[in-house]
Amino acid sequence: MNILLLAEVSASAVLGGAERVLREQALGLRKRGHEVSIVARAPAGDPRPQVTVSNLVERRYAVSRRTEPAFVLSSLVRSVKAFDEASALISPDAVIIHQSLAGFGAILRRRAQARQWIYMCLSLAHEEYLSRTPPTTRPLDSLRRTLNATARRWIERVVMNRCARVLVLSQFMWQRVLAVHRIPEDKLGMVTGAADPHRFRPPEDPVAVREQLKLPLNRVVLFTVRNLVPRMGLENLLQAISILGEEGRDLLLVIGGEGPLRPALEQLIRDLGHTDRARLVGFIAEDDLSKYYQAADLVLMPTHQLEGFGLVTVEALACGTPVLGTPVGAIPEVLARVDPGLLADGTDSTALAIAIRRLLRQFRDQPGEQERLSMKGRALVEQDYTWDRHSDQLNRVLREVRPTPAAS
Repeated sequence: MNILLLAEVSASAVLGGAERVLREQALGLRKRGHEVSIVARAPAGDPRPQVTVSNLVERRYAVSRRTEPAFVLSSLVRSVKAFDEASALISPDAVIIHQSLAGFGAILRRRAQARQWIYMCLSLAHEEYLSRTPPTTRPLDSLRRTLNATARRWIERVVMNRCARVLVLSQFMWQRVLAVHRIPEDKLGMVTGAADPHRFRPPEDPVAVREQLKLPLNRVVLFTVRNLVPRMGLENLLQAISILGEEGRDLLLVIGGEGPLRPALEQLIRDLGHTDRARLVGFIAEDDLSKYYQAADLVLMPTHQLEGFGLVTVEALACGTPVLGTPVGAIPEVLARVDPGLLADGTDSTALAIAIRRLLRQFRDQPGEQERLSMKGRALVEQDYTWDRHSDQLNRVLREVRPTPAAS
């Protein structure tokens, strides 16, 4: 089967979950005998019209970033042109849309060129936008924010309605899609989020890993890797370290990732007097990510809102590191299967501090508890959350050969 993947992110550099899902789907489908090509919006600062990702071709289209209307219009026009160029080479049987704007123009104007159209919903477009764009008291900016969110919601609904199937990574997203877009439930399908258990695995020598990362051997290392945006709950996490007081004097919190919140987090670390307890290490290269998971005593998911799946959770568990998370989005779907005690009671700093204190005391006072959680988490990933399983689920959807219905 010839398959086109349409995306607003690039598979060439894994900056977050969206890029990871795109790359793993493309590679997994090719492994199962399909001819796969990617059409993606060119990343800012990388004007290359075409790149190769593990022998997969990713064709790109540049967009105007001068204004929001220019961005949307150029995305629509140029994404269709790139779709035409890719279609001329592989004549797609199926198209998988990873972000709604990436496929909006093509599904409106080129729908007849593929038998199947599938939408991969990692998170709702307007909710993701609102979480990244803080409210403002200025009337014009507030109106612009509202209009942007409304447009994104409408575009995504149009794309979903015109696709034969809508796929999600979690039960949480299943319910969100039904509640917001009210599509027929029989159009929905589940392809669970995943990790690569070969790349993400327990360390052979934990001491050597810490030494390589220049992390202290005599402190309890807490690790999280997030886009530095408000919804991730990182401010609450730093406040939680303060609440722990002297009990947290031996802790070192390592925060990976980049984003617009970084200056504020740097200032908060200084204001709280945590320059010796918290490190912002910036973007973590893909080859180093597993090492940080392996080096940590505990990985944290302090999400404040919106977690469509949370690949960090299963990647860390695959490395044999227990994960403590908030009861947000899809986080409980995974962690409760390991142990309900891995969930905090809330998202605020007090709830996080209580949960961290409780879990670290368990590790200290109950010999073997940390190892038990480590083994159980790794086993769960191997059983239910691998990219091979994800690709098999996606392959079954494609093999249904269910033609995309007429527009509604």
